[in-house]
Amino acid sequence: MKKIISILLVVTFATLCLFGCSNIPDEPPVTSVEKYTYVNPNGMTVPVAENAKPDDPEQPVRYVETINEVEFVFSSYHVYGNSVGAITDIEIIDDGFSLNVNAYADIRMDGIGSRGNGMKIGYTAYDKDGQVVRESHMLALLDGVKEGDICEERRFDFPREAVKVVFHDYVEEN
Repeated sequence: MKKIISILLVVTFATLCLFGCSNIPDEPPVTSVEKYTYVNPNGMTVPVAENAKPDDPEQPVRYVETINEVEFVFSSYHVYGNSVGAITDIEIIDDGFSLNVNAYADIRMDGIGSRGNGMKIGYTAYDKDGQVVRESHMLALLDGVKEGDICEERRFDFPREAVKVVFHDYVEEN
């Protein structure tokens, strides 16, 4: 009888440890929207004046700075496995050479779970017509990271025609 009680207690304790230690908050995530702008390095040139002479080699061409605006949709936290992270800041850097706009996000790790080697956050980018132009994820490596630490400058990119980027929980495809 003592063996059965001992085994039952061990199984109960192991079950509580495995299933009772969730990092996922009880309250549902809150969605927020922020607008960011960045300078398109390629810009535009001003069209030639209507009264310019076609044989005039001194036709003025001016560079005009083009500012692009992107709307980012965040959740108050994202879940991957049993890890929980929140995007705290985004920086957009468009060098004009790469095909897409490079961006960097800081991710605060609120909980590190069973997949302790990495935290993935998915994102979907949309153009002005609402069409998906990019669906991908960013990765925060968690080697040596503790709960509460911020993984800085996690790179992601999106096409220049994107006007909206929605972050979501990353789900592995089978």
